[in-house]
Amino acid sequence: MRAPVTAMSGPRRRQSGLAMVEFVLAAPVLLLLLFTSVEFGHYLIEYSTLSSAVRDATRYIAGQALSGQAGVLLQGAAWTTLATEGQNLAVYGNKAGTGTALLPSLSISQVTVTQDAATNNVTVTAAYPYQSLFGAAMPDFMGGSVATNFTLTISTVMRAL
Repeated sequence: MRAPVTAMSGPRRRQSGLAMVEFVLAAPVLLLLLFTSVEFGHYLIEYSTLSSAVRDATRYIAGQALSGQAGVLLQGAAWTTLATEGQNLAVYGNKAGTGTALLPSLSISQVTVTQDAATNNVTVTAAYPYQSLFGAAMPDFMGGSVATNFTLTISTVMRAL
């Protein structure tokens, strides 16, 4: 009489649990790739939004910065008002400064507007504190951590027309 054949005999028995071991080895790498892709996409969206806002503000200020036919940049209260409108445009997307900021934690104090009277250039610079989706630091493989927060600085220069 022959011995009964079990479901797990021979070569198949040696592979029992191999799929679990492969998953445990591959999962951290796949999760790292997934998190990296998501974080990079988040960074690109915020970079693009900030870049467009700064460019729009610079374009607006450059179009309004000259006074009359003389081709001289505005000075004093007129320049201050124009610079404030440009800051509002960069942060809120409108000159009045109403509504919510285009990016979280972006404020008017982080946007600077300068002019160069010698060249009629207008510069708008934004220093935005980028915040990672996954916290201020990510652990590395050596027991330490990698900082994921940094300042994203965008600057645009245009000649006043």
